[in-house]
Amino acid sequence: MRNDAIPVACDRRAGTHFLFVLAAYFLLQVVLRVSSPAVLDLDESESILRSQHLQLGYGSQPPLYFWLQWLMFSLFGINILALSIQKNLLLFCTYLAMFYTARSLIGVAGAIMVAASLILFPQIGWESQRDLTHSVLMTCVAALALWCYVGLLRQPGKLRYALFGLLIGLGLQSKYNFALFALGLLAASLLVREHRQAVWNRKAWISLAVLMLCLAPHGLWLLDHLDFAIRSTGEKMQGQDAGYAGNVARGLGSMLSASFLFVTPLWIVYGWIWWRYGDPRRDQLRAARDRPEVRFFLWFYLAAFACVTALVLGGEVTKIKDRWMQPILFLSPLAFFAVFPSLARRTVCRSVLWAAGVFAVLILAGLSARAYWGKNTRVPFAELSAQLMRRFPQAKTLVASELTTAGNLSLHNPAWTVMLLPELLQRRPAIGGDVLLIGSGGHPEDWPDSFLNAYPSSALRQRGRLEVGKPQGRHGAMAVDYAVVSVKEK
Repeated sequence: MRNDAIPVACDRRAGTHFLFVLAAYFLLQVVLRVSSPAVLDLDESESILRSQHLQLGYGSQPPLYFWLQWLMFSLFGINILALSIQKNLLLFCTYLAMFYTARSLIGVAGAIMVAASLILFPQIGWESQRDLTHSVLMTCVAALALWCYVGLLRQPGKLRYALFGLLIGLGLQSKYNFALFALGLLAASLLVREHRQAVWNRKAWISLAVLMLCLAPHGLWLLDHLDFAIRSTGEKMQGQDAGYAGNVARGLGSMLSASFLFVTPLWIVYGWIWWRYGDPRRDQLRAARDRPEVRFFLWFYLAAFACVTALVLGGEVTKIKDRWMQPILFLSPLAFFAVFPSLARRTVCRSVLWAAGVFAVLILAGLSARAYWGKNTRVPFAELSAQLMRRFPQAKTLVASELTTAGNLSLHNPAWTVMLLPELLQRRPAIGGDVLLIGSGGHPEDWPDSFLNAYPSSALRQRGRLEVGKPQGRHGAMAVDYAVVSVKEK
């Protein structure tokens, strides 16, 4: 027994050390982001704007990420620290959930490899740190839901059923393509006999009840704003009309291309592992198909890809981005080692950790370089905000024509009420006093007229162009058009 206990103790230490290194990596990401120039990209700019107020819905994106960000802003203030803490905490929980899910299926060495492999996905390792928001939350909730599901197979208690229903409800409010994960999980749990017998009993109604309660507030809002919520996503997924056959061919090709891009470079690393350490004997592959976890992943992917194919066939979807496949493809490392459990050993683990470590260093170096020399991050929003506050101290409401400008100006001066011009023209909220209009990027010469027409009681007081920064300076240069409009309060 003593000899058996030694490997177990080593595995536990290895798992603990891996989790500490993982936590240190994400802590380093927070430090790097806070110490870098504070410039937001599209998704984080949207997060700054939407998280100013709690609402049941915010347009084409579900509300959960904005609710959590509102909480972080309440705790830490409206700053880069609050943005970075939330994102890296969600990423750490994703890796943690995948580690514990894999550990229960393929052991500690396999769990380390599965969790470490997540950084090999560009959408998770790089894009999530660069700008993504909702996809980060969706992946985290999906990983937690899978962890809970695996726990249900072993101990189907009432509390776990309630937690599972809550996680599915939260997932559907994190990003709508979470439905791919949920449908794949549902189909696999019904089609694998061992899972169906373990999970589908009278207690399953607890999950359904909690799910409905969790979804009810946003679901009712969604029913009233369905067209508004899905219009933007639908436009992104539709391409030029090439006839039904042409659209279907382009859609299926886009699905395959997006899937391939998402798992690159993971498939290169795993292909080398299979070539170096794999055992391709047919009897082992035949035995693998008899294991419930292997059949689970087989049905999961068949059902999930069938859903995407149905969208292509029924909706003539022609454009599918690689990150839209994230709710199902982020599980591929776990599926790989579930099919080939003989590869979940220490020699293979060292190879995966080396690959993951190289990618981690490259990501940290790339993010550091981008923060100081990237084209999109060398924009003097701090100087622009200071100039606007100094020139127009009486303006408490700022309306910007472009999302990143609105988000970054709101970040540097949270005292402003910042809105987007297209949304303001659509909703026409009650505003009054001096309003500062900011036009950046390409816009027509009479761009303030749309605001003046929307608010007939308003009057244009001042108009001009403001240039800040130096092209060769550390923060770059930018120019914006501005207009000061006085709006009579009703």
